[in-house]
Amino acid sequence: MAQLRWYLGYKYRNSSDELIKNISEKIHQHNLSKYIPVLRIEKRIKARGEFYFFIAVESSQKGVIPKEVYESNFLKLKYFKIPAVYEGASFTYEDIKPMVGASHDVCDYTNPIPYKPLPKIINEHWFDFTESQITNYLSQLSDASSKYKQLLYWLSALGYGTWESFKKTCDKLEIQEPTRVLRRLKLLGHIEFSLDGKRWSIAPTAIVQIPSNSSLQEFILCGQQSVDLLNKLQQYTLVNFINQPFEDAPPCIHIQVDSFNNISTLYNNVGTNLSITNAAQVSKQLASILPNINIWKNNLVKLPSIVTSCYNWQKFNGNNFVDCDLPTESGMYQMYSQDTSVHTPLRTLFYDKESNCWLCGDWYGLRFLALQQIQKACIFIYNQQTKHLVVPVSQRFPEIYERALVLASGILPTYKDSYLLYTKIEPDLANLLSSKLNLTCSGESTYA
Repeated sequence: MAQLRWYLGYKYRNSSDELIKNISEKIHQHNLSKYIPVLRIEKRIKARGEFYFFIAVESSQKGVIPKEVYESNFLKLKYFKIPAVYEGASFTYEDIKPMVGASHDVCDYTNPIPYKPLPKIINEHWFDFTESQITNYLSQLSDASSKYKQLLYWLSALGYGTWESFKKTCDKLEIQEPTRVLRRLKLLGHIEFSLDGKRWSIAPTAIVQIPSNSSLQEFILCGQQSVDLLNKLQQYTLVNFINQPFEDAPPCIHIQVDSFNNISTLYNNVGTNLSITNAAQVSKQLASILPNINIWKNNLVKLPSIVTSCYNWQKFNGNNFVDCDLPTESGMYQMYSQDTSVHTPLRTLFYDKESNCWLCGDWYGLRFLALQQIQKACIFIYNQQTKHLVVPVSQRFPEIYERALVLASGILPTYKDSYLLYTKIEPDLANLLSSKLNLTCSGESTYA
């Protein structure tokens, strides 16, 4: 049965960081992330002041709390004593959208509730959970995953379109958060987007080689797809469907062949008529041509001069956005209208003091620049034996660099304890990215 996402709202007075951390720990302690996938905090809260917060609930019907949540006594925590309106009131995302701020809405739904990075403790079990969480190759697709598969088929059939058409299609398929969906599709190599954010285009169909732990050659299918294409592929080779970890993106199309001769035969039989590109190992190719993060910053789109006194500002301090005076130092800022009835930031930008320029880029990329600007230590952990790589959610890489990690397996990162885990990461790929992102990678206990 299809699941609906709705929200419960509460009021709390104390530290928002403490609330986020403790609620997140309870979510994972009771294994409730399937039912409570995200937490949203009221924007512009003052230190230790009263604020509203909302927890997302996924259930078959709005207002019906899953029994697993009730039985865990999760809602008996002290944070849930004062309802936002009245006991049991439920909200949609549109209801609360004006109240919640982007400063805390930083979590991609490939991972549940975020909170501040944990202390630097090396945990030997960080790399132990992935195999049990990723659906095996022969599993059947869930209803949730099927919606995203339908979306990819629609995009493939149309070829290109506007951002408005993309949002309307997501709405018809009952897919929430189209901006986040778009980012996942880009990470998986299915779609590209114009720099001005107004138009999308489907990527050409490509068979991408990924690392293999057996004698078989392994590939994934990226870009334009159709039922006819998949049926044709299944006539000549073994095709498996792998659900994404949180079933919030199209499943990975996984192909296995026993030799390169067979992949050549596959191209001859299928690729000629259906225009399939042999893209080889895209993750390594992409990582090798990506610039150093400093050059990437210099190549970001620069905005014309902004009259800063015409706006209100918040600056990212490494954890949250906080009110500030006019921007004078390099960092990540949110720009607000001086009309206090408008609660949504007009833009999120990076100010580079050295060049006196305002830079546009993907949200996570700007945050990554901000973290390096304030010289905040970034955690980068790699297990060469399992070929797993771990980074904190709060230090997620810029989109184009993360795409190199995702295309190494065709699987979006798995989430555990506020960390992201990527699989099938070869040592040379890890070393390439760590070098270009100014990080240090030296095995399982690496910190930058």
